[in-house]
Amino acid sequence: MSDGLVAAYSLVDDLPLEGEDFLCSHTLNKTVFGLKDSDPRQKPYPVRSMALVSSGSQLWFSNGPGVLVIDCLSLQAVQRLEPYEPPSSIISMTTSFSLWGEEAVWTLDDHINTLLLYHAGSYQLCAKYCCRDPNPLRDVFTVQRPAAVTTVTTADLKTTDQEEKLEWNNGEVTVIYSEEAGTQIIQHQDSLTDYCSISSSCSAEPLGSDCSSTAGLGSLASYSSAPLPADQEETGRDQHQDQQSDLDSAGAVDSTLPQLQAFTVLPVNGTLWIPRRGGDVMVIEMQPHGDQLRGRVTAVLSPPGRSSLGILEEAALVAKDTVVCGFRKENMEWCLCVWRGWGCNELEVFYQSYEELGRLETRMRKRR
Repeated sequence: MSDGLVAAYSLVDDLPLEGEDFLCSHTLNKTVFGLKDSDPRQKPYPVRSMALVSSGSQLWFSNGPGVLVIDCLSLQAVQRLEPYEPPSSIISMTTSFSLWGEEAVWTLDDHINTLLLYHAGSYQLCAKYCCRDPNPLRDVFTVQRPAAVTTVTTADLKTTDQEEKLEWNNGEVTVIYSEEAGTQIIQHQDSLTDYCSISSSCSAEPLGSDCSSTAGLGSLASYSSAPLPADQEETGRDQHQDQQSDLDSAGAVDSTLPQLQAFTVLPVNGTLWIPRRGGDVMVIEMQPHGDQLRGRVTAVLSPPGRSSLGILEEAALVAKDTVVCGFRKENMEWCLCVWRGWGCNELEVFYQSYEELGRLETRMRKRR
């Protein structure tokens, strides 16, 4: 609720019974976790996001910059997490089994625009990624192994990775070019990436931005790389980027770049989709790297003529692999764009084909 209350109902045959229990964030913070009334974390923050965790035995819900964890059986608070600092507020949470098969909880805030990854079982912070990069394709961030997670051998990770990629080695590829949509590369498979939209031809270039990081997360190193040819990608994406400047400028956010603001997190086909106000959608995949894991921005999706569609304000997962994005224009009209069927393997095929096409074009120019 808008005042920080959570109403809990008992169900019989999936129908709520009359009479409900209320959980008050302010009371829980004060009585269980010792927060004083003068603490900025005690403001009446609205509950903006919730997630059922551990097979429904726990409820995680946002409380401004923090997260309250409730035991669903006893309705008692068991943990308070401090992912962010005021004035940040959590605007989105979701779960996935992306930590070596263990359940993970992702959180996103509205101020420093940072995605955090928690191990659900131990409440350990494992990774962070800033969503303000104007060119995030192939950004890479490290993932710390939770102490509770046993070591997975390199052979096991490689075998799984190879089995997934082998499924996409065959199949014809069609290259289509149009002024409105640009170059489209499609692999003919039963599961095809489809895009459905009605839009006019325009383009918009996002502005550059620096991203600040949350205090206390300096131990989580971050790696990134610019878009490179396939044969140079391995070297570039492992280059270490110094994060000290981010930590020094924590809280200093450029509010003039609303198009780079991520506003929700959606789990789609084993990936994480993060829509941003400017109209693009970042796709993050957890990938094995030796005996470790790393997060990687495998794609940045944008509809043709996105600047004419308005501002991307809503996005929702309406099926297992279908995402609907709602754009609002200045005249208050709405335009809906539907992304369907995108998965890790499809995106990998697309970008490999795109890079190969670029190399072929370069060779043709040299011959001329």
